Amino acid sequence: MQRIAVVGSINMDYFIESEVLPKLGETVLGENFFLSIGGKGANQAVAAARLGGDVSLFGSVGDDENSDMIIKKLEKENINLVNLQSVKGLPTGAAFIELCQSENRIIVVPGANTHTNIDYVKNAASELLNYDVIVFQLETPLDMIEYLVPLLYEHGKTIIINPAPAQTLSQDLINKVTYITPNEHEYKLVFNTNDSMEELLKKYPNKLIITCGSEGVRFFDGKEIRLVPSIKVIPVDTTGAGDTFSGAFAVAIAEGNCLEASIRFGNIAAGISVTKKGAQTGMPKRNDVTQFVKEKEYKDEKGHTEAN
Repeated sequence: MQRIAVVGSINMDYFIESEVLPKLGETVLGENFFLSIGGKGANQAVAAARLGGDVSLFGSVGDDENSDMIIKKLEKENINLVNLQSVKGLPTGAAFIELCQSENRIIVVPGANTHTNIDYVKNAASELLNYDVIVFQLETPLDMIEYLVPLLYEHGKTIIINPAPAQTLSQDLINKVTYITPNEHEYKLVFNTNDSMEELLKKYPNKLIITCGSEGVRFFDGKEIRLVPSIKVIPVDTTGAGDTFSGAFAVAIAEGNCLEASIRFGNIAAGISVTKKGAQTGMPKRNDVTQFVKEKEYKDEKGHTEAN
């Protein structure tokens, strides 16, 4: 098993559920409230650790009570936090999420995540070079990623970027990453292109991996465009499915699996995750994925094809 470093955001998520969303100046009664650790960096680290990955999280928290809660929770997930940075005078990042009849509104306050910057990774660079697979998202400063990726590339590291929230990436950055995983709504902005999905995939064989929701994941293997289908489940909450896929994909790559098998592993983990409420609460453990595969193989032997 190769070692995985996730470099990314860490938040405390505040969820409020209500029957209606308030208009400007209006107060309504909520039905439920709960806290959950979030941020795409923390989410992807948790997903990878639960699936058996040897995972370290590089990022920043504030000097508030939320940071203490987050650290305790992530340590219980067996994530190495030795390189976590505590930023004095700033709050830990936070997201305020209003849920109403399957719709949501979200306000994110980056807080300490803004300090997961070039200065931070300059100090952490020598440690990061001890890892084999490095995972990024775009909830931390982009110039930090632009600084760090060329260094990792020079040292032959496997670099995965999940470009969310979507923003345009430079061609040099795209050329140096090993895998880039936008979804079907993000890829045009990320690549600053009007190309169709098929045209763009053919330009980046075995590098560009486009997730297409319940349909599955597409990539170009150098000969043809391949679709790795999602598993068939009854979704309860799709929050965190993309982060689960990213964490699971990183684990499968770190274990030396081929690209298609790694995508399939990510699809299974993401599919399982949407059957439960909450981002991290729905993320499966390794035995959940193993059990699903065993059940699938049993059904296939019986002539059923309920899962792909």
